[in-house]
Amino acid sequence: MKSRHHFQIVMEMNDGDLGSPKGDADTGMSEYHHNTPKRRDEADSAAKRITLVGALANLILTLAKAFVGVVGHSAALVADAVHSAADLISDFVVWVAIILGSREADENHPYGHRRFETMATLVVSILIIFSAIVIIRDSILRIDSQQMTSPTHLALVVAALAIVVKEVLYRLTIRVGRRYHLPLINANAHHHRSDAFSSVAAFIGIAGSIQGVAMLDLIAAMVVGLMLFRVGLKLGWEALLEMSDIGVDEETLLIIQELIVSEPDVVALHLLKTRHIGGEILCEMHIQVPPRITASAGHQIAERVRLAIIKGVPRVAEVTVHVDPEDDEEGTVILARRQDLLAELQTIVNDFPNVEQIGEPLLHMLFSGCEVIMAPKISGDLDSIQLTAASLVEAIEASDSFVKATVHLRLGDLPAATSA
Repeated sequence: MKSRHHFQIVMEMNDGDLGSPKGDADTGMSEYHHNTPKRRDEADSAAKRITLVGALANLILTLAKAFVGVVGHSAALVADAVHSAADLISDFVVWVAIILGSREADENHPYGHRRFETMATLVVSILIIFSAIVIIRDSILRIDSQQMTSPTHLALVVAALAIVVKEVLYRLTIRVGRRYHLPLINANAHHHRSDAFSSVAAFIGIAGSIQGVAMLDLIAAMVVGLMLFRVGLKLGWEALLEMSDIGVDEETLLIIQELIVSEPDVVALHLLKTRHIGGEILCEMHIQVPPRITASAGHQIAERVRLAIIKGVPRVAEVTVHVDPEDDEEGTVILARRQDLLAELQTIVNDFPNVEQIGEPLLHMLFSGCEVIMAPKISGDLDSIQLTAASLVEAIEASDSFVKATVHLRLGDLPAATSA
């Protein structure tokens, strides 16, 4: 059921648009921008440095373990050398992924190239699993064939040094990964840690063999392989989850929701979606705002929400905010095009000779239909102006395209009152 006709007298002396700005009020909010590109460059530089350090250490360890393992008759140390070699290969994969992932977004990759880092993490996990299978298979074959020799003390020393070096590498690498929220660097750090653990197992096995339990060296090699296999599966599963666009954890989701609804002009939130890409988070959402505010005001609310999320959750790189005047989670209503509605409105106004359309009417296009607010120039005396305004409202609301009309009377158009 349509509303009764409605018109008001407003203080407007100029022939400006109804929605023309009269000056921007102080919003009380300082403008700020999240320096994401700078942080990304800093993160990429730190990732490259720590990867180079790790690669150099892994190269030295691989050569030392392999040489001493063969010369010193230690299967566990040779297995550990295979692990270090896998670390070296993974360092190369990580380096390439950082180079590719740090490239700016382009036409074919509008979200950037960070997904290369996720794919690299998956490749690293496959390398770890392959290394584990080789080590386990070799140990089983040697135990079955009774190929057991007693390692030398030099092998024990190299294993001890490897433990120290790899633990230091783990701590340096994980610090970078956690500081900049880089899953690929975290994966490489855990690869270093697994190598440290494997060196511990090798140390124990070598020490046991030196003391007369020769089989302990091969058993230690098998333990190293099993540890590697577990780490590879874990990293691979996490990479696959990210590639499947898994959302953020519940705690982070609650923080994002709180940042959104804390904005005073956000009436409600729905259709919040998140995804991971190379250690960064992308968000998109629908926010419901007061239904009769202007598009520019809605844009300001959306920008406040976007900046609040980026500032409040450092891992968030991009936020897309869809502004709704009403809750459209279950669907929306498609009305006539704005241009067609304005044309129909002008046709109605043309039927009133003493009415001149000034500026552009405001159209509130809601689920219930289109509401019109306008302030035309109406000629005549006070009674005729009021009568015309009422008739204009009635004519507009008689159209199927409009459900409500509000006509504002310009004070400058009203005739001056005569003194008695």
